[in-house]
Order: sequence, then structure tokens, then C-alpha cells
Amino acid sequence: MIPGSTLLHIYDADDFSIDLTASVRRNSPFTSMLDRVHAVPVHGGFEGLFRALDDLVKDGRRFSRALFETHGSTGKIYFGGDEISGRTFKLSFAGRSYHTIFPFMNTRIYFNGCNVADEPEGWDFLDSAGGLFLRTGGGVTFAQTGLGRPIIVTGHVHHFGSSTSYSAWAPGGYFLGHVTD
Repeated sequence: MIPGSTLLHIYDADDFSIDLTASVRRNSPFTSMLDRVHAVPVHGGFEGLFRALDDLVKDGRRFSRALFETHGSTGKIYFGGDEISGRTFKLSFAGRSYHTIFPFMNTRIYFNGCNVADEPEGWDFLDSAGGLFLRTGGGVTFAQTGLGRPIIVTGHVHHFGSSTSYSAWAPGGYFLGHVTD
């Protein structure tokens, strides 16, 4: 196995629809046999996310790809109804060594929630997440600018008519810029 090749799938297990799509994604015949997934169901909102990330740090887990599957709004994701914004990342998540979870070059972290990357608040969210998680090997944080619809057969959420926004980081935590496609 290639180090870091497993996908870290962190999801809001307190929300029925998110828990359902996460379960389908892991068990779908449409999921590639090559996609190894380390599922991390989060219960308990903001505090539950802290516990989950702290456990990954404590256990020495390392990943080069991550999917945060939650509901979202402009510049925010939600765990158990608790909102997490760019400001939350900067003020509450700093100093907890979360960058050690993502030490590999060109790490990709996707925040799969509606409208997360929309407006200037979306850039602040992606930039704050990149500054928090991608300080070692660099990579991208990315999210969608529009509404998503779950495809229950595959467990994926498609954001039809939406753009994808990327915040890019060089190794050492140097911000490179923004790209939207």
C-alpha cells in the first residue's frame, strides 16, 4: 500500500442524510476496489470533531486525501448543527497539531457541503483550512459554490451547475493562490 493512499472520510454521523450517503459510499458496488477508506463518523458536533481529529493525531494516522462530508452554507460546514467557519479554524483549531495528519506533498482535502466555497467567506474558509491542515507537504483545499444533491445509489453528492474553488498551498505552509473551475 502506498503511504497516505487511504481516503480519510470524516462525516457528520448525527445527521441522518449525511450518515446514509457515507454508508452507501463505503458499501457501494460503484466504489472502486482501489479506494481504501478510513471512515470517521463524528458524533457530538464541534466537540466530536475535536475528539476525532485529536484521536487521529494521537494514533499517528497519516493521509494524503480527505473528504469532510457535512451540510454547508457560505463559508461554513456543520457537525451536529455546530457551525465551523474559517474564523473557527483560526481561533479554535490552531495549536492542536492537525497538520501532522496530512504530511504528504500535494494533499487534497475536499469539503463536501452546499455553498461552502461561495462568496469571500468561502475563500476565507478554504484558506483557513489550508493554513491549518496543509502546513507540511502542501496541497489544496476545495469545495463547491452551489447546492448539492445526493445520488443515493453511489453515496456521492453532485453539485450541478456549481463551480469548484481551490485554495493552493506549497510545502511549508506557503499560500500559492486561488483557482476556480
